[in-house]
Amino acid sequence: MSTSATPPRVDFDTPSVPVEFARLILQMGAERGYPRERMLAGLDIPVALVDEDGACLSIRQHMSLLLKAIDLSGGEGGLGYELGLRIGLSTLSLIAIALLSQMTIGDAIRLGIEYSQVFVPVYRGQLDEEDGFAVLDISMDLPMPESLYRYAYDMALVSVWSGLLNLFGGVWPDAELWFAYPEPEYFAAYRDRLPTCRFDMDANQICFPASHLTRRIQTGDPVMAQLMKEKMAREREARKQQGKADILTLLRSLLVRGPDGYPDLETVCSRLFMSSRTLKRKLQQAGTGFQILLDDVRRQDAMRLLGNPERSIEDIAAWMGFVEPANFTHAFKRWTGKTPSEWREQQRNPSSN
Repeated sequence: MSTSATPPRVDFDTPSVPVEFARLILQMGAERGYPRERMLAGLDIPVALVDEDGACLSIRQHMSLLLKAIDLSGGEGGLGYELGLRIGLSTLSLIAIALLSQMTIGDAIRLGIEYSQVFVPVYRGQLDEEDGFAVLDISMDLPMPESLYRYAYDMALVSVWSGLLNLFGGVWPDAELWFAYPEPEYFAAYRDRLPTCRFDMDANQICFPASHLTRRIQTGDPVMAQLMKEKMAREREARKQQGKADILTLLRSLLVRGPDGYPDLETVCSRLFMSSRTLKRKLQQAGTGFQILLDDVRRQDAMRLLGNPERSIEDIAAWMGFVEPANFTHAFKRWTGKTPSEWREQQRNPSSN
């Protein structure tokens, strides 16, 4: 019952994960005798961020906390199941309300697929029907360390099943979870808390009779459903715009002249843990490009330096990496429409312009 799901995209972006997930992980750690201070020790996760309502962690921060939890627990394998069982619909309040307002299970699943990446941009879902069964395929958009692979899919499938179970009213006997890896030893401890699970399958999927897609949700409300969908669309657009602003701010902070001059594209990408293709795509979405931003940074540096009358144009040209002052003059005129000498004179005598 495999599907032709789109292979995961290798994307080194650092999207955000709601801080509620971190709180659940810290709670699980505390129950196992690891206080918050020990869990967060050595991690780039400020305590204040964890306590801030509506805050998010980057993928890097989230993964570092997961790895810390696994390490402190001695490699306890069931943490993914445990977290998945706790998530349900409670962790994502906005999307939970949106799902509960849908008229049918199929409507809720399709809405979740459309908007889940707004809130948890790690996973991607695809719904298909085959031989009378509905198949919800779940894949990851970016590569995971081997130590987190099973954990991530354990958590994903169980949390989605748990959330759908709420929509079914707590009874869903004919759902199956399919995992694309061998049955782990820790599964035995969770067998009675999970639906039928099959291992060594072709993909990571949730399978159930397709007839359930038309099953009505008791809390469904067509007016609320439309309002929530519009709200989700606005939230997606707001986060998209915020993401554009964030990448531009982050990139500008890295375009600083060092001992070897200004960093090139590959150097910046390595610092962002991002492929050049991904960075170019994000900059294109923001309406700009790497060279445009670099030229703007260099223009601002040149203008700042030209404001110091004690520095010669030749010295400024050399500092900025131009072998010949004439090349600097041509570049500066392209940036500002004036030569360095003309711009400097204008700053001295604004009325002469």
